[in-house]
Amino acid sequence: MSRRLIALAFAVLALGALPAGAARPKAAKGDIIWTHPDYAKLAPPSIAFLPTVSYDHNAQSEKTVENIFPLVLRSSGYRWVTPSSARDRIRATLGDSTLLALDGGILKNARADSLAAKRVCRELRVAALLSTRVDLYEQIEVEWNQSGKPSTTIQVHAALVDSSGRVLWSVAGSETAEGQYHDPNAATLGVKGSGLDQQPVTAQSGAPSFDEVATRLFTRWGPHFPPLPSATPATANPDASASPSPAPAATSGKP
Repeated sequence: MSRRLIALAFAVLALGALPAGAARPKAAKGDIIWTHPDYAKLAPPSIAFLPTVSYDHNAQSEKTVENIFPLVLRSSGYRWVTPSSARDRIRATLGDSTLLALDGGILKNARADSLAAKRVCRELRVAALLSTRVDLYEQIEVEWNQSGKPSTTIQVHAALVDSSGRVLWSVAGSETAEGQYHDPNAATLGVKGSGLDQQPVTAQSGAPSFDEVATRLFTRWGPHFPPLPSATPATANPDASASPSPAPAATSGKP
């Protein structure tokens, strides 16, 4: 994990998940969040965080979500299977065709369907699946001779389904962050490129990083993810890996 991701991990974990029974904050404007009214009774003890899919099959955007979103969820009390472990185990036991079909269903519906959920939950030995779909992953830079603010936008849809395919929780929303205003008349420090492609270099910053924007989005979502009813943030192991740990053989119990 890079130093930047480690720093982001500490920033996210410092906020933590709300204890069971605590008042949930209101959703931010633009976020669509839904929780099953009987979640307290249906809450699964174990969840597999499925490999992220993106509208344009962008590996960078998928990795961004897989690196950062689990950090927000690790203190929620569940036993987790990481995206990488889920991918490897599905490929090894069910084959690439199942993995491709699962990805295709998530791209279409933003969640695993009932047939896939039952089969994948059984193979991964979990009670539920959390899927994530990247709907927009865009960075706009301002040319050296233009005025304006560079920006970065991330839009994601996530859904938690149990082994029957029943939706237990879902969220959709986006986050946009802007950089500093770019002045085309700013003093130049040098040039970059060669020949006819040379461009002035200034001290003005570019668009915010995707990691920074994703961290804002998922940190906002974290308190809306319902914790395991019997769990509190103290159940998380502070010495554990920054990502949810692979599932043990048993299908129940606390992490």
